[in-house]
Amino acid sequence: MTTQTKYSSVRYAGHFLLHLLEMCVTMCVGAVILSFAFFGGAALIGYPDLVRQAPAFATLVLAINLTVPMVAWMRFRRHEWRPTLEMGGATLALGILLIAAGWLGIIPVSDLFEWEIRLACPVMLVAMLFRLDLYTGRMSHHAHAA
Repeated sequence: MTTQTKYSSVRYAGHFLLHLLEMCVTMCVGAVILSFAFFGGAALIGYPDLVRQAPAFATLVLAINLTVPMVAWMRFRRHEWRPTLEMGGATLALGILLIAAGWLGIIPVSDLFEWEIRLACPVMLVAMLFRLDLYTGRMSHHAHAA
């Protein structure tokens, strides 16, 4: 491996990790803000502990709250719709699969919310691995439509 190849590989890996960090921070900060507003509003109308009172619903809300800021940020960064929807779909699908697993008795329903929190970034990482050229910077996200 030449010095130039090593430099390029490190640069691509750095670009990927920076993009992952950016997406996780955006997703988590946005979800905290949206969740504070939603669950705070629920508390005001008589549901002070919605996570315990309706864990499946709360998990679905969290999945949406994680997805919306990420999709908004990706569109702000001018990503094409397809990779944006793939990334958002992964986070939403996680919530739906967790709820199904809870209803089937595979995991305790009371743990759904926590699992969504723990797995949101790893699931996003998996989605990113399917588009390495895009997220490593080898291919401009502006030119990548398919």
